[in-house]
Amino acid sequence: MSHNFARLGLYARFVGRRERLVSPVWVVCLAGLAATFAALYPGLAPTPEEMAALAATMSNPAMVAMMGPVYGPDDLTPASLMAQECLIWFMVAAAVMNIFLVNRHTRADEELGRLEMLRALPVGRLSGALATIVFAALANALVSVSTAGLLLLLDIKGTTVAGAFAYGAAIGATGLFFAGLTLLLAQLFSTAHSVSGAGFALLGLFYVLRALGDVGGNALWLASPLGWGLRVEAFHSDSASPIIASLGAAAVLSAVALAICGRRDHGAGVIPARRGRARASKWLRGPLGFAWRISRGAALGWGAGLFLLGASYGSVCGDIDSFVEGNETLLQLIGGGDALLDNYVALIFVIMSLVASVPVMLTVMRIQGEERRGRLEQIFARAVPRGRLYRAFVVVAALEGVALEGLFALGLGATAGGRLVVGELLVIGLAYLPAIWAMLGMAAGLIGLAPKLSGLVWLVFGYTFVVLYLGRTMGLPDWAARITPFGNIPQLPAQTLTVAPLIGLTLVAAALTAVGGWRFRQRDIG
Repeated sequence: MSHNFARLGLYARFVGRRERLVSPVWVVCLAGLAATFAALYPGLAPTPEEMAALAATMSNPAMVAMMGPVYGPDDLTPASLMAQECLIWFMVAAAVMNIFLVNRHTRADEELGRLEMLRALPVGRLSGALATIVFAALANALVSVSTAGLLLLLDIKGTTVAGAFAYGAAIGATGLFFAGLTLLLAQLFSTAHSVSGAGFALLGLFYVLRALGDVGGNALWLASPLGWGLRVEAFHSDSASPIIASLGAAAVLSAVALAICGRRDHGAGVIPARRGRARASKWLRGPLGFAWRISRGAALGWGAGLFLLGASYGSVCGDIDSFVEGNETLLQLIGGGDALLDNYVALIFVIMSLVASVPVMLTVMRIQGEERRGRLEQIFARAVPRGRLYRAFVVVAALEGVALEGLFALGLGATAGGRLVVGELLVIGLAYLPAIWAMLGMAAGLIGLAPKLSGLVWLVFGYTFVVLYLGRTMGLPDWAARITPFGNIPQLPAQTLTVAPLIGLTLVAAALTAVGGWRFRQRDIG
């Protein structure tokens, strides 16, 4: 027994060694952003009247669908307002962290053949899965404690020890639930792509169930771990039962996953992989069809999500004046004056366009994923030029950006109550394409020049998000946004359209993509 624990400890250390860069970045970003957003709330609603007005705005069905139900309206504090508006997003971020973490150390390792090499050593069949879930538990505990500690150090009005730890524990417990869920999915499906796809599909389903339950006042939220986390009511009732429920569900999911792991065949999933056609279609025989085929599931999911987000933001446009009335910080964030609606549209377009760049970069980075799995060697063994495959992924990613901007614009215009013209919104979305393509160019260039450093694009993304979203309230200088691609796009309709920066960004994107393609044709694959 002691030998088994020792081997498990060694395996857990091995997982920790591989996660020495990625997981600390996740922990720092989650805890740091939680504290950063909390620091804004004393100025966002400094008086009881402004807090009551903000809570009334949050009671709008569209806002409830986005962020959850309002609680404690008679005992509002900056801390409780922050929890009601921010907790759902940090729970979603923790879920994403755990889906990636567990998948890459279980099904991805098994698919790449790493797990088979490790099992050739004197380790048990369950060592890998156990070590992964143990490491995930430690990572989520660290997120919880770090978040609570930073909130206590910040000590905005209404902060309590119980509330801070309830807030942090809700994030960590939700993350651990998705760790257990992903571990189970890794036993059910036979490919890492299927595991991540199912994980994110379930995350989206849980979000929708939670939204339907909260808006309709029914019990649908009980079917969602995100709904459980919101019922913690941090800095108000600080209920521990939802946290216990999430931890218990995580333990059950993990136990079921381990039971299946101990019995199934190595390399296979409980659900057999769907058999494809005996012969591929003419469209799939080319690089362009191949690039679309392996990207379409994620692209369709992101498209649906951006359309729904556009519809949620559009529902505010009909009563935008009362939405920001008397709130100086919110007016500073959006930009007040006679063009309030134009400033609101400009702000959400720059943020959502930045969000739209995420699936675009993920699509082009699938080249690197196929390379790691050894599939590119099989393709290049045939008469397929490297440059042609590289261009296929770039073209699919670039067109995906066009479609995502269009879907967001359509969603925004559909629920704006006639105050916005869909045609004008489509023009605004197209204006942001050069910035999206510049992010695409950075990712493609790194894949060709330095594939091990391709993760740097996410640092650029994080910096851009903070500067564009919080720059005004933090008093950052203009150059801080100007050094990002999105900081050079005219913020329509509040500003005048100028073509020069759009042409410049497009040329930069083309140059980065061309350099990456040139190097991709020259360097060793794998």
